Amino acid sequence: MKQGVIKMVGKMIALDEPSFRSFLESPKTTKASNMLFLVAGAGYGAISIASNASYILSFDSALFKFFIVPLIFLVFGLLMAFVTKIGLALLLWAGAKGLGGKGLLRDINVSVPAALIPGLFAAPYLAGDGNGNILVLLLMIFGVVWMYLVCVKIIQTTQNFTRKKAYLATFLAFLFLASVYYLIIPTG
Repeated sequence: MKQGVIKMVGKMIALDEPSFRSFLESPKTTKASNMLFLVAGAGYGAISIASNASYILSFDSALFKFFIVPLIFLVFGLLMAFVTKIGLALLLWAGAKGLGGKGLLRDINVSVPAALIPGLFAAPYLAGDGNGNILVLLLMIFGVVWMYLVCVKIIQTTQNFTRKKAYLATFLAFLFLASVYYLIIPTG
């Protein structure tokens, strides 16, 4: 990726509104989106490796300890990023459509990986490191709020919504996501 695309993605993550439009109009949108997806997936995998380091180091075989098991965690990180990308894109699309938006699932889908990057702050909590650790809980809240704000910009740009309508559409998507998360995650 060229420096211009990296800078544009950085501005998107920093919530610069014109960058979202430039991103969608760029001929390198799909390539940049795929790179963001890979970075997010590798990040999720790396956080899972760090969270499970004692388990990984418990293997006797060096091959398992330093290659196979970390590779499995990286693959599952990519899988988690893929499922999150698809699910979030569909929820944002549904929230936008529900409020009279154009839909444009392709534009939402290629933009969503920008929202996965702030989601990395929530990954330690989801990986199980949140057992009473206030810092991990605060990072999770920070990551989810930042992710929400990026999603608002995605909806605002792709649907030509007002800021208020974009906040509402994104809120509805996140509300549904939270309800599904609550239903499928076992309680302690």
